[in-house]
Amino acid sequence: MLSLSRARGAPRGTDSGSILGVRMSRWGFAHSAEPRLVRASRRRCSVPANNQLEGSGALSRAATIDEAQLEALVPCFYARVRDDALIGPVFDGAVADWDDHFEKLIAFWSSVMLTSGRYKGNPVAAHMQHRSAITPPMFDRWLSLWAEVTDEILPVSAAAEFQARASRIAESLKLALFFRLPPPGESPAIVARNVS
Repeated sequence: MLSLSRARGAPRGTDSGSILGVRMSRWGFAHSAEPRLVRASRRRCSVPANNQLEGSGALSRAATIDEAQLEALVPCFYARVRDDALIGPVFDGAVADWDDHFEKLIAFWSSVMLTSGRYKGNPVAAHMQHRSAITPPMFDRWLSLWAEVTDEILPVSAAAEFQARASRIAESLKLALFFRLPPPGESPAIVARNVS
């Protein structure tokens, strides 16, 4: 079975080994011309335990979700994304280095959910680079997969908060990518961009 985490004691950024002669990244993804052959996305993922996850009353993000859990959640989710027929090809075409992408996404979710301030990027600009390959239904599919994975591996209250936050972010990205206000003097209604 593949591991989502790097070998104990291995420095960040090192490979976790190989399977059938295919070099694997520390996140369990293959570095080969045919990565889907050895991808570990069909297995159930788990997030490291945190004693305060259930039964602590109101969800406190800082107390219930930690960096180790994000380091397990993000690769698990994107393994599912990469195997998806609708959005997998877009991600595979857009992401050249999955290890680097995971680092950015873990920092992003750390900033969003833990208010760590680790993420220094611009999600709108990053998505704009791939606007021609992205359609609005892809955001719905991404959110559906996000709900599946977070429901599977996070406590109910944490999963609900991650899903709500992701939904707001997706809506903002869709507005940035696909809608614009008309020129001054025209109707104030939002006009859809040509997404063909």
